[in-house]
Amino acid sequence: MIDPDSRYTPVLNCVPSRNTQADWTWQVALDSGAVPAVSSRHLPDSVDLRDDRWPVSCQGTSGACVGFATADGVLRYHFARKAMIDIAVRLSPRFIWMADKETDELTSYPTTFIEAEGAQPKRALEIARQYGCALDDDLPMDGPLWEGTAEAFYAKAARFRIASFHNLGVSPAVWRKWLATNGPILTRLDADDSWMGAGADGELERHDPRSVKGGHAVCVVGYRRDGSFIVRNSWGPGWGDQGFAYASADYVRSAFREGYGVVV
Repeated sequence: MIDPDSRYTPVLNCVPSRNTQADWTWQVALDSGAVPAVSSRHLPDSVDLRDDRWPVSCQGTSGACVGFATADGVLRYHFARKAMIDIAVRLSPRFIWMADKETDELTSYPTTFIEAEGAQPKRALEIARQYGCALDDDLPMDGPLWEGTAEAFYAKAARFRIASFHNLGVSPAVWRKWLATNGPILTRLDADDSWMGAGADGELERHDPRSVKGGHAVCVVGYRRDGSFIVRNSWGPGWGDQGFAYASADYVRSAFREGYGVVV
């Protein structure tokens, strides 16, 4: 639960991704062989991708949810699974977040340094596909900018490029297949009162559209036998169940607006 008297208030500034009609879909991932076909009958009863050495981070007063969900969530898992980094090594949320805003379609005025200006999940994945991702040691959230050359920075980041990303929509059935065969999902949701006040059990049953506070990016890291999805937030371990929530399929259908999976 977020304490109104705590040292920070989360910034809810994740905005809808643009031009999603041109996205590669779940079916494209299947047809290309990027992910294996699997029948719903053959899925495991539950999938849990969490790891004790992959603790939930805290974005603090920043609006960097897209950066955390992408770099510290989806990308960190995949590159660790590929043995390119240890799961305990952090990728840079700051890089994805700031690059997202710097390269978006809004060009009438600069927004990179405006906290309240939003970022898009799809744009974050386009950054990861084109440029890769920096290590957190090279561009930490609370630290100096990179002091080397641009060439050296992007050469290091290029090691962590993704091959493709796919629009999974908001289909619980597709999400379960992706989680079981490929990995986490980057999502955007409308955060309502139940999300803001998630208790220690982390259970999210019903979404209230009337109480939505804003858009938020998170990472889905599994599903349970009861059909609910395991959601990894970036508000520290004091929110929900040590930083995680369990969103029912009904909650997902009402609250979540986008879902993207990546192929590395």
